[in-house]
Amino acid sequence: MKRIEFILMPLLLLSSCACVAPGKGSGFFTDTQSIKVLDWNLETFFDANFDGDEYTEFSKSSAGWSLQKYDERLERLAQVIKSVDADVIVMQELEKREQLYDIFNRVCSNFKISKNYSYGTFCRQSDSAIGCAVLSRFPIKRVLTHSIDCKSRGVQPSMRPLMEVILSVGEKEITVLVNHWKSKSGGSEKSEFWRNQQESLLARQLCCAVEEDRKVFACGDFNRNLNEFKTIKNDSGLIDIELRGRKNVLVQSPWYDIYGNVYPVGSYWYRGAWERIDHYFAPRGTVIWDFKVERGGPWASESGTPVRYYLRDGTGYSDHFPISCSISF
Repeated sequence: MKRIEFILMPLLLLSSCACVAPGKGSGFFTDTQSIKVLDWNLETFFDANFDGDEYTEFSKSSAGWSLQKYDERLERLAQVIKSVDADVIVMQELEKREQLYDIFNRVCSNFKISKNYSYGTFCRQSDSAIGCAVLSRFPIKRVLTHSIDCKSRGVQPSMRPLMEVILSVGEKEITVLVNHWKSKSGGSEKSEFWRNQQESLLARQLCCAVEEDRKVFACGDFNRNLNEFKTIKNDSGLIDIELRGRKNVLVQSPWYDIYGNVYPVGSYWYRGAWERIDHYFAPRGTVIWDFKVERGGPWASESGTPVRYYLRDGTGYSDHFPISCSISF
């Protein structure tokens, strides 16, 4: 059995917590709570300590990685987080839990106390060099992980678990399902079986939440393009995505607008074309709105594509764009 490391932490003990307000200026959501979420694959965001399980290019100072480069990269991340000003930050490809404190100290040093990300959690499988993390202005009530155990294809590759984070927002709770699916390295067709297993796991957790009338949404890097999911036109004429498994579930994807048009810019630029592999999904009872690919800063190139991180000269941000949205429930 593979060990999963996760940590639930109050990053700072405050005398009071941030207040919760309904959706800003939206008459549709006057009886609901709304939160703003930022999701971002940080692209191999290692710290400056050499622990032996890093990717080769980050494994020693002679490879070019250093405390100075880490500090500079940390500062760039903080700038993006401050710019977007979301309530919940979901991150993929962070190395360890201690980095949450580093991020907190950079982001919150010049922020109002009411905007501090006072709660955080991190999850990483023991045989993986990177994991997923959440920073939140709202209390984290509990954290669960869900893993795949499939022997039908022989040796199961290393796959990150599905991370379930329950937030306490005012008098309500909402569940965030954090995903980082199997990459296509080694061949898209060969790895698709494992992404299908992860899709089935996510569908099951979403179905359980819907059946129990819990508010829930999923986000993360799915390593699957928008057009690789099955789509269905619902009773209102809107396009839903059908996540398939033992139980199928229909979810909203903000990549589609109400007319069925796809958001013009993707989150990942690959071989001269946009890919939309970073996603938000929500079943009935939860609404995604004000979706954006965040590229209004120096993390976007002059041509409008992500400025990926280059270790050699210590420049850049990530090969993914951050995506944000508001969630009402």
